[in-house]
Amino acid sequence: MTEEEQIHVPGETLHRLVHAYKRRLMTAMVDADMPMPISHKRVMKWIVRIPGITAQQMAEKSGQDKGRITRLLKELENDGLIERRPHPEDRRSQTLHLTAAGSAKMEDFRAVEKDVRTRMTRGLTPQQIQDFVKIANLMSDNLETHKSKKLDFAGNGPEDQGVNE
Repeated sequence: MTEEEQIHVPGETLHRLVHAYKRRLMTAMVDADMPMPISHKRVMKWIVRIPGITAQQMAEKSGQDKGRITRLLKELENDGLIERRPHPEDRRSQTLHLTAAGSAKMEDFRAVEKDVRTRMTRGLTPQQIQDFVKIANLMSDNLETHKSKKLDFAGNGPEDQGVNE
């Protein structure tokens, strides 16, 4: 392997890991009779992580397009999983909250996600997992173009992305 090929290995490895994780998570969700796009689940995780978040805040914190966030929110609202409430301080904004059905769905998702995470980390020590998280966060930070660190789509900052989530 040439030196240039070795430099690209982390990117290829990460690509393979991300896609394997997404495939396994989607398969597990279908097997658990929860065939919902991961993007919907991630939006719901934002709402759980930051109660009363607005669509604008979610777009800013995630780095996602506000139009995309708005479409996802509308779909979740139509499915009865989230609700919008008037913002207590800004009449132009609405806060986002899970409904009872949305909370129940998140509990189901957590169980599926935990099983997938357990399968993914099988054979790894807690230290290896912590090292991976630290290295992956550093690589992400190196690629960020903004000075402020973005939160991941679940609302986690780099310091929150530990082993036990």
